[in-house]
Amino acid sequence: MFPTKHILAAITLSTISLTSLATPTPVNEFIALSAYLGGRYSEQLKDSETGNKADVGNNFSQALALSWHYDRNKEGELLYSNSKQDLSISGKDINTDIYISYLHFGGRINFVNGSRFSTSFGLGVGATFFIPDESQYDNDVALSGNITGGLRYALNKQWALKADLRVYGTVLNNDSSLLCSNNSCLIELDGDIYVQTELMAGIEYKF
Repeated sequence: MFPTKHILAAITLSTISLTSLATPTPVNEFIALSAYLGGRYSEQLKDSETGNKADVGNNFSQALALSWHYDRNKEGELLYSNSKQDLSISGKDINTDIYISYLHFGGRINFVNGSRFSTSFGLGVGATFFIPDESQYDNDVALSGNITGGLRYALNKQWALKADLRVYGTVLNNDSSLLCSNNSCLIELDGDIYVQTELMAGIEYKF
């Protein structure tokens, strides 16, 4: 867990820096709302006790982002992303659905060259929520962070098209577990970082 703590600390400090470096009296300040659709790609989970692998399906995802812009091409961002994903556990003949959601606070730096196109780099920290579709299992929450690369095309002063590539890392502490019911869990996990990747396209409206 030693490297994991340092990685999360670096993401947290970088996120704070991206948002706090904005000037106190921004120029052309506004708020923007972005809606995204895309795909989420997941790595496998491995049961630490049995060695069985849990496959998390690659499924569609949806996201909303509220951002606030300042001068010097910096912005803060509150992001919510959700996907209903198929979960199958080898050796246990179990197939179920699970909602994996991210709620992150972060910031971006925009690289503007005077054209309608711009790119961005962002970081965020927050929580990952594991919510089984079947009510018999308990919900779980874990600390997570994300790194984002973005592309934006301005249609006019208010509307823009956006595309984002996001990589999420969720910290799974020692003795973590998923899909628990009546003091019994289907997946036991060792300390690790669980990675998911999203490729999203969407539209932005500035107020």
